[in-house]
Amino acid sequence: MTYDVWDGDDEAEAGRLVPLYILVNGRTSPRNSNLDLATQVIALPVDTTRLELEYREIVNRCTNWISIAEIGAYLHRPLTITKVMVDVLVEQGFLDIGSPAQQKIADRRLLETVLAGLQRL
Repeated sequence: MTYDVWDGDDEAEAGRLVPLYILVNGRTSPRNSNLDLATQVIALPVDTTRLELEYREIVNRCTNWISIAEIGAYLHRPLTITKVMVDVLVEQGFLDIGSPAQQKIADRRLLETVLAGLQRL
């Protein structure tokens, strides 16, 4: 059995076997209404071998905190589709939503040193 390659309407999508809207089951918006383009995500330490290539690319890009807009830009994906794909990955436990600022700094001496430096300015 042979498969025809979908040409796509856009050069970046040429050579794909499936259009992106099929990967998101035709969804046009994320279920999580709190997701926006500035939302920061990070990959969780889970096995991604069962993911389709397009989803695996997103998880691989998220080794450090990154916004949904940056993911779309790096992977040359439409932002709406990127947001829905990130939502799917969050639902399935491959990504976590948050912010790098949520990481607590437990070193009080470091904070006091920074504060003293700022006060000297």
